[in-house]
Amino acid sequence: MNCRGQFSLIAALLVAVILISTVIVTYSVIRNSPVQEQAQILSAIDETNFALKQILGFTIGYYGSVLQVTGNSSYARALATNYLHSGLVNIANMHPEWGTSFNVSSLDLTTYWFTNSSYSTGNLAVNYSLNGLGMYGITYTTSCRLAVQIENTTSSEYTQLVVTRDEGEPFINLGRQNFKFYRYHHTNSTWELVTPSTEPIAFANGTYLIETPQGIDPYSYLLQVEDPRGIIVVASSFSQYTITFTWNSTLYSQLQDATVMVELLQNGTLRWLGQNLQLTTQAKPIPPMPVKAIHVNQTINGVNQEVPFQIEDWTLNYQIPLGLTNNASVFHSKTMLVFLANPNVSKITIWWNGSDATTQTPYAYTNRYFTDNPSNGVLTNGRITLNIDASGNNFMVKSIVGKSQNTARFMRINNEWSIYGADPAYCIYNGIVRDIVHAEAEWSGGADDCPNVYAHIVITLPANATYYTYQFRLMFLNSQQKRNITDLCPISITTSSSGTFSARTENGTTSGYPIVSSASGLFYNFSSSFWQHHWSQLNSSTTKGFGIMFTDDANNMLYRFDSIANNNTGALKVSASSKTIELLPVARGPANFTYALDVVWHGAVVTFDGTTPIYSSDGSGLWILVEYPPIITVTTEN
Repeated sequence: MNCRGQFSLIAALLVAVILISTVIVTYSVIRNSPVQEQAQILSAIDETNFALKQILGFTIGYYGSVLQVTGNSSYARALATNYLHSGLVNIANMHPEWGTSFNVSSLDLTTYWFTNSSYSTGNLAVNYSLNGLGMYGITYTTSCRLAVQIENTTSSEYTQLVVTRDEGEPFINLGRQNFKFYRYHHTNSTWELVTPSTEPIAFANGTYLIETPQGIDPYSYLLQVEDPRGIIVVASSFSQYTITFTWNSTLYSQLQDATVMVELLQNGTLRWLGQNLQLTTQAKPIPPMPVKAIHVNQTINGVNQEVPFQIEDWTLNYQIPLGLTNNASVFHSKTMLVFLANPNVSKITIWWNGSDATTQTPYAYTNRYFTDNPSNGVLTNGRITLNIDASGNNFMVKSIVGKSQNTARFMRINNEWSIYGADPAYCIYNGIVRDIVHAEAEWSGGADDCPNVYAHIVITLPANATYYTYQFRLMFLNSQQKRNITDLCPISITTSSSGTFSARTENGTTSGYPIVSSASGLFYNFSSSFWQHHWSQLNSSTTKGFGIMFTDDANNMLYRFDSIANNNTGALKVSASSKTIELLPVARGPANFTYALDVVWHGAVVTFDGTTPIYSSDGSGLWILVEYPPIITVTTEN
């Protein structure tokens, strides 16, 4: 798979900071340790062994710090090993007259985090000689451990946990500075560490009662514990999210091909075609854990089973795709988890393996659906094939299902079609649950009467679907020249198939079902009662045709320029005679403005031949997916 995510510069800088600060602290502690004062009464072996145990503790802490930043256990282990060896050099230099030399037989560093029973531990075996004292071949083995057990609590004011150290010994002398809760900031999509405002209540068996800081869910929380040795443990009161899907059973009972592609963002938002799915509970942010730890299960027709999913990197507020996330990275604010669902799915479980030694599940990287050939512009999931024409300055998408086919063209402004100076980017192909291709649209000499505009197109092809999705972005910059937009068409879909086509377009709703119009023309926001135009299709028969569909949010975006034009200008244009459907945010009156404006439209293009159309004469069809998406309940569990 191409275009996998890379470690960010920020992560590298954070690792450098961790290295410098930790080395300074470690060497300072070892050199200024009370051991120096006891050197006269402690044997050289005791002093060396004590220093080795100290450096092991600091090494475990350094390993955990790097792991937190990068999610890459191999990288963290390599840095920690180098750190240990530099510490051994420092130990030897403390008494050069001893002529100390070390040989590390084994170093084992292990963490198990993000569960209610979490720990960090390390084991060290060293063979060393004190040549200046005539002592050779001394073998020393030691271990250090910090463990946190989060206890169930019925209090919303306090959390309860048990902290132990080496060999299960209770750790009883920790203060508020040793405990930090993870608090998520929705405004800037970041995690921060929050120290309790009061000192914890400690008990002799290592139990602590800690006041829950403001803004922390007392029943679903993450907590970092750090001991004086620098060893850290990230524990969690939960180890999975349970996502319950509620479908409209009446409408979905007979619906086939009802695949919904769900995007789960770091802040806990679940999206479908750019619209947030309705949550009956508070959103649950995804912990900053290594992506290789994540698994997805679904309960399908009552049977719980692991299912495919993919984790993607995006940028600019999830507007530009970068590719599949590197499995040696941390889930962050530009990462999304994508999975498929249908009415047979009642529950989805997002769970994780807390071990740093875990390997990514094959369900996150194995291609089961696609036989793509991007060099020839072909993407196919076995049910629908997309032929992408990037010849010359083109970017057009032909969609084929059986003998039904249509071609989409993108980004027309003032009757001028866009051109494409660069080939489209296939950032994910032969994907796990979807392919992604994107391109930047341009206009020769700039768009007529529309200066300072940037355009971007994202096309996705989900598995198990007879549609592809689109995301069209127009970013208008501040302009000294006034724009006069009289025609704006993000997508125009037509077919060259022979035969007579009939139109079907939603023209409002009644009793929860669409009012269906068979007319050609413009469908716009023409009254307070009849403005819903979520879909339109053209049929050459009852089982063959194509169309466009989108959600409520996208329907509102169809009318984004109405207030600017002081007119109901946004419309769907449907023509049975020319066999064309167009999305026209500016159609019935000009839009004039000079200020900055960022606009995004989402939706899906459906092609059918013997498969489910957008609308059937019995009232069923894929329109249900956009007008009645599932309702979501999210809970946390162990």
